[in-house]
Amino acid sequence: MKRKIEYNVPDGYFESLRTKLSAIPAQEERPSRMQKFTPYLALAACFAIAVLIGNLALDRTSSSSASDEEIIEYLVNSDITLAQIEDFIITNQ
Repeated sequence: MKRKIEYNVPDGYFESLRTKLSAIPAQEERPSRMQKFTPYLALAACFAIAVLIGNLALDRTSSSSASDEEIIEYLVNSDITLAQIEDFIITNQ
């Protein structure tokens, strides 16, 4: 059992629709200052968060420098002579 449903558009519907739509005045919306700057603020916030996360990650992974006592102990226990240390200091000044 097939039912055939026919849809009909009233005569002159699209012509009257065009005149009705053209009668509606176009509204110009001016974006507010906040709407203009929101993308820039979001971008700045993303950069700030990225810098903060990077700084925290680097602080946690950075190793502390050796103390003077550790450096002296290393130099005493190594086979480096005092002349070699002096030459190194002179050449790297």
